Amino acid sequence: MSVSLAPDSQLPPSSASEGASWRSSVSFNIRVSEQEQEVAFTGMLRPFVADHMKAIRATLETAAKNARGELQLDFKRLKYMNSVAFLEINRFIRWAVEARPDLKIVLIISSVIPWAIRKFQVIAELYPSVSVVVYDKSLYPIQQVIEDEDFVNVLRTQEKIVWEVERKIISRHGLRPGMRVADIACGMGDFVLRVQKEFNPEYIIGVDHSRAFLRHAQSHAKSLGLENIEYQYGDAAALLLPDDSFDFVSCRLALQVFHRPEQMVQELYRICRPGGRVYITNEMMSCVTGYPDQASIRHGYDRFLELSRMVGMDFDIGVRTMKILKNAGLEEVKGDLIGIDNMNSDRAYFAKVVESWIVSSGDVARSAEADPRIHEQIAAGLRAHVEAILGEGGYASWPIYAGSGRKPVRP
Repeated sequence: MSVSLAPDSQLPPSSASEGASWRSSVSFNIRVSEQEQEVAFTGMLRPFVADHMKAIRATLETAAKNARGELQLDFKRLKYMNSVAFLEINRFIRWAVEARPDLKIVLIISSVIPWAIRKFQVIAELYPSVSVVVYDKSLYPIQQVIEDEDFVNVLRTQEKIVWEVERKIISRHGLRPGMRVADIACGMGDFVLRVQKEFNPEYIIGVDHSRAFLRHAQSHAKSLGLENIEYQYGDAAALLLPDDSFDFVSCRLALQVFHRPEQMVQELYRICRPGGRVYITNEMMSCVTGYPDQASIRHGYDRFLELSRMVGMDFDIGVRTMKILKNAGLEEVKGDLIGIDNMNSDRAYFAKVVESWIVSSGDVARSAEADPRIHEQIAAGLRAHVEAILGEGGYASWPIYAGSGRKPVRP
């Protein structure tokens, strides 16, 4: 069941109120599972005094009395929590531990509220029956690799060569001027900037799980004098964005690094308005080719795919694009190939991108404690790819699948 104890949090950013009263400054929703085994929070919890938490405490206590074996408190969609709310939740946990010593309490949190991780972990240390799960800790296995400062310029180069081809097909997937647009896993925000410049959306937001990338994005937008772009820190699998609120929802080259892509697509579907379109792009590494040393190139990329799957990624997910979109419930599904090669791209830029993959694959191999020979074979294949890109008479490709689907309009 859903228990709304204050105005629901699902409002567009322009409608959020910051008034002085409790009901105008706090916006949240509580959902209790039918079996009362989980209490999930969304929105913001920032009461002025403890009395404002009475209704929440009553809901939690009822759930604790009725739960069997384990009660989960799910905070991963909570955008904000102040110290008053935290102290009241702490008091509830202390009560529950005493009232239900047989009950395990699991606190599911995310790094969206970083200070809460430390404080909730202290609670878990005090009470053996309480545990903390940092929901998004392991969702992005190569985030530390790609956040490296040396990699930032490479990603910008990659974005540039992809956009030169992508811009020719994106209107076919539904992007029009004047839309409300959300770019999920926006990285350093270059796609957001290009859409702002070429399509003049009514409103556009970029969401990413990397604070480092968002700092780059905000700084770059400011340097260009663009102030009508919003960037938000968040988890792509548990977005802090309202239902049915965007005409065009994009997620580019991101599902492939996420070990539960279907969950991510469900969120894209949720925030897309009925009649709007969800647009995704992903690599098809099994289809990378080159000449003259095609055998070495293919062997290197096959090993790259093997390594990526060791750490929960799939750089060949592009071949499943149509199936993923249809399984999500989207209709009027369309597909296009963003075919990057050394004839339609700057060869030096293309080579720079592939060279960066040699470095990043080494970092991933070390983090996965993979056999060093795997990276040696990857590096040999990718160096052959670079030679094909730059060599006289050589040919090299990098295929990306672009797909989109329309969210049905229900009668």
